[in-house]
Amino acid sequence: MKLLLNEDWQLTWEPLYRQAADYIQVKNKQQNWLMSDLPCDVHMPLIALGIIAEPLIADQCFASEWMEDRSWWFKKSFMLTDEQLLTDQIILRFESLDVEADIWLNDCHLGHHRSAFYPFACDVKGKVKQGVNQLFVRVTTGLEHYSENDLALIREAKVVYENEQIGHRGDHRRGMLRKPQYVFGWDWGPRVATCGIMGEVSIEFGHGFQIRDIGVTTTSLDTASRAAHVQFQLELENLHPFQTLETELRLELLFQGTSLLIIQKDCCLRSGLNYVKIPMVVPEAKLWWPNGMGEQPLYTIQATLQTTTHLVTYPTFSVGIRTLNLNMNKIPESQDERSFTFEINGVALFSKGGNWIPADSIYARVTDATYEALLSEAKEANFNMLRVWGGGIYEKDIFYNKCDEYGILIWHDFMFTCAKYPDHLTWFRDEVEREMDYQTRRLRNHCALALWCGNNENHWGFEEWWNETEAAAFYGGAACYNDIAPRIVQQNCPSIPYWNSSPYGGEHPNGTQAGDTHHWNDCMMHADMEKRVTPEEYDKVKAKFVSEYGYIGPCRNGSTEIYHHGQQMELDSKLWQLHTNIFEKETVLAGIHKHYVGTAHLGIDDYLLYAGLCQGVMLGYSLEAIRSKLFCSGALFWMYNDCWGEVGWSIIDYYLTRKISYYFVKRALAPVKLILREQDGVIQLTAINETSSVIRETLSYGYVYYDGDGNEASVVDVELSPFSREVVLQWTKPSYTLSEACIFVKTVSEFSEIQPAVLHSEVFRNRRLPEPHVQVSNIQAIEAGLIRCTVSSGVFAHAVHFGLDEKIQLSDEYFDLLPGEKRDITIRHGEVLLTPDQVVPRSIILNHSEGGL
Repeated sequence: MKLLLNEDWQLTWEPLYRQAADYIQVKNKQQNWLMSDLPCDVHMPLIALGIIAEPLIADQCFASEWMEDRSWWFKKSFMLTDEQLLTDQIILRFESLDVEADIWLNDCHLGHHRSAFYPFACDVKGKVKQGVNQLFVRVTTGLEHYSENDLALIREAKVVYENEQIGHRGDHRRGMLRKPQYVFGWDWGPRVATCGIMGEVSIEFGHGFQIRDIGVTTTSLDTASRAAHVQFQLELENLHPFQTLETELRLELLFQGTSLLIIQKDCCLRSGLNYVKIPMVVPEAKLWWPNGMGEQPLYTIQATLQTTTHLVTYPTFSVGIRTLNLNMNKIPESQDERSFTFEINGVALFSKGGNWIPADSIYARVTDATYEALLSEAKEANFNMLRVWGGGIYEKDIFYNKCDEYGILIWHDFMFTCAKYPDHLTWFRDEVEREMDYQTRRLRNHCALALWCGNNENHWGFEEWWNETEAAAFYGGAACYNDIAPRIVQQNCPSIPYWNSSPYGGEHPNGTQAGDTHHWNDCMMHADMEKRVTPEEYDKVKAKFVSEYGYIGPCRNGSTEIYHHGQQMELDSKLWQLHTNIFEKETVLAGIHKHYVGTAHLGIDDYLLYAGLCQGVMLGYSLEAIRSKLFCSGALFWMYNDCWGEVGWSIIDYYLTRKISYYFVKRALAPVKLILREQDGVIQLTAINETSSVIRETLSYGYVYYDGDGNEASVVDVELSPFSREVVLQWTKPSYTLSEACIFVKTVSEFSEIQPAVLHSEVFRNRRLPEPHVQVSNIQAIEAGLIRCTVSSGVFAHAVHFGLDEKIQLSDEYFDLLPGEKRDITIRHGEVLLTPDQVVPRSIILNHSEGGL
């Protein structure tokens, strides 16, 4: 039995000097209490009541920084009955308190809690009463607890920025706090220091025995019989201090509501904790596969434990049946290089997708609808993996449930990033151990969970930033990643691989011989601007798994207008710079100048268009380049989503609108894909088939002039095995006029869904292109809110788009068409009014004397 206490809280603030010892004085305060429900970041009710302005638009983030210098006090009254008080155990539970929190119940101080990453839980039997009870909580941002002396061993967090446009982002003290690190500001987000009660609050009433935990692991698959061997480990508790207890355990496996297997077991429970292992063989098991490789069937687990007088039920949950392995074998014919390949159900996987950050600077207000939108869009973009970055949060349950449902594997960092951490302090190590124990138990049954990773970039930092490689074995956080984390992962979820850091592997943490790499310094962070904006630089990647890299691009016009909040959009304004990534450093304009037009007199509309296209070109080409390297097994770009509106890394903006680059990424990550590259005068075709079916196609390949008047082509039959990635064709580079033609491969069949592969020798700005006349045909309304059409062009057309409302979702947009090519497009406009006559495709045409549309 569970009583939720999420509604009708009251909130007030006091100076920081109002400490826990001032509880009675604050409790008796009569005025300035605000009403709020949970979850509640203190910003939320203040925004709702107009006390502060929304910090994520315009430059209003600076006006709320005073909130860091206050203590925040919550209170709530609730009723309990005599029947509730008679239960054997009464647990008060705060899902998340951010961060330094004191909790009182009926004037009894229950304790101090200093982590946002695991719950505060306390047995309050004997402290609650029949009738009215009162909870009281004091919480702060936490920074005030730590002085210069506390920072002696962990000074110089990597991410601290300050200038006139962005103010002060980052804080050296953040490493002392077990709370989301990004909230003090990052290169891609403002300083909005979170504080509050971030999850639900409840009271659980228990009998003298409970099912405390269930862990489920697929131990093996029998390919001959298609049976799966599944192991259950249950943690059962008998609260009686000296008596055993006779119980019956019932474990049931269901699929789509139908019961498949029931196991019943007599259990004599000793006092305290008991552990029971139950093997189960699931015949004709329906296997769970990552997105693009198969289906995502989920089984339901129900468990009860009963005596002759009482029955307790464990919360129902779902599991997917699949095996998981991280293959780190030596690469054949290499002395010191190793693979870094995830294998699902025995099949090697190319991990493709992006890095995930919290979806709002004020993370408590992210709704289930936002999670649903972001994760469905990731599935639509052909992702099979997201990396939960170590400067954010352990996400809400819905995030992991949706990843299970959509087939999106999770590389999960523990929450440490770009800083030294005080693991020389006993209290800090204890906090980390509690956090890791809780989160690994909480998340271990999710079939999407593929890896636990110790941190983001700290091992790299020990070598290159802080130059303390020897001391790192003892101080700076290394004990958390090299000792505590692997021990806890092995203890709680041994079937999930553990990796010490990202990047990590080999002699140098960000090297390329093994493990994963953050591919920044050779491209986007290179001192040479030309290397930043040249996509072919990614053909030089040697990494075995690229877990971070990226390129910056703007939001669409509608989103940009939202965060400008009525102020004029000007590229050189302080507001534009505030909402532009710190690492941009004129890269966007350089990319536009290289690929499209001169930038001396660039207007806002052209900037948003060409900058969006440049981000798409860079991400699309680079993802293809990395996928085509057979020694590499992953490409996760930085980053998928955003926490506020800016010219930044993401392909889905804070307002859940697709950037132009979204479509380039979706095409680059298609499950069946053809990729062309040239090396030493030889054209090479890499073909990818991530599906479980054999694919047979006849391909036409060669070169074609952009005006459609002339080509040289041959045909070849190819067979693509299931789950394959291989070079299927090579030929000598033909001789043709570089600026007037391109090399191509396409299927002969008009009914194939495999898109052509194209290789250009010139950037778009330097191509000699005819004026295209893109045609649309077969327009029809399939159902309410859905239109389908066919788009074609007699000559080459670049970045074909429709200019529709930015919230309308198209199956493809900003795509190129070869001469004579046709492409079927679906347009999901939902409740946005759209008629077939409004579906008018157009493409990018440059005036080579001026540049433009």
